[in-house]
Amino acid sequence: MAKHTEADAAYRPAQAGEQRKAGGGVVAAVVAFGVLALLVGACAAVVVLQPPWAQGVLGALHLSQATTARSSHAATGASAGFQSMGDRMPDAQELTAIQDKRDRDKQTPLIARCAGVDLRSAIAPADITGVLFHQASYEYALPLETELPDADYETVAAERQIRVNREQQGGEWLDADALHLWRTTDNTTMDTSIDLGALPGATVFSPVDGTVVLVKDYLLYDEMPDIEIHIQPEGRADLDCVLIHTTDPVVKAGDQVRAGLTPLSKVRDIEADLTDVQLGFFTPEGVGGNHTHVQVNDANFPDYREKKLDEGGQDETAPTEQEEPQ
Repeated sequence: MAKHTEADAAYRPAQAGEQRKAGGGVVAAVVAFGVLALLVGACAAVVVLQPPWAQGVLGALHLSQATTARSSHAATGASAGFQSMGDRMPDAQELTAIQDKRDRDKQTPLIARCAGVDLRSAIAPADITGVLFHQASYEYALPLETELPDADYETVAAERQIRVNREQQGGEWLDADALHLWRTTDNTTMDTSIDLGALPGATVFSPVDGTVVLVKDYLLYDEMPDIEIHIQPEGRADLDCVLIHTTDPVVKAGDQVRAGLTPLSKVRDIEADLTDVQLGFFTPEGVGGNHTHVQVNDANFPDYREKKLDEGGQDETAPTEQEEPQ
């Protein structure tokens, strides 16, 4: 029989005790795993079966998730430019107001007023080569008012440059000087039309809010193809806003247009067929005098509607003389 020392006797009971503890730990782990499995199964049953007593818990959970989602949407809306409106998205009216503000930020600036109607620049500031007010050729054209500073004729003629801030960002009125000229060949009122200089192909925008009444081909000086675009300003059946010296129209009769926002057409290269265009005497060499011409006519002037707004009416918008500085 093997002999054991006291140390062995002391050691072996301790070893046996450790074995008992280890065995107990295994049993406890098995029991805990079983309890956990039961809990998981119970939770799954609650989610799937949704007994009445669980509705409150699940509802609170869904509410928490929805609140988180709304917060995420609100953050996304804020990043898109929406004003903070708590935990909700803007309604239709608020969205319209937001879009209107964005549109106003994109509008071309004001350039004139006529009979209580604001006119915005038909050319974006970055494309303008010069602004020139002059007489229209016929008496039905109405006088225009502007807050643009007057350009000095002598300085502009010498430098061949009309001041325009082509980097304008913001501001109600166009940041530019305006040259005011008259023609000895016309007996009409001063400042009844605007020439907005731009290179051929520049986008022409509607100067007013309103409805396109007529888009019409005609012959400038009875020789050169050109286009008239007639717009009735919103709420003003007595007025007819007319643009000429354009090409490639993208609007038609009946279209609604927004001032300084809606593209109408492009600037025509009238210098390809016409020499001594008036604006060209006041722009740098190589820039030339191409422009779009804008005026507002009295639609109640005798015979105006029959002659101007009927599809087959005779054109009387374009001047009868070549444009020369006077």
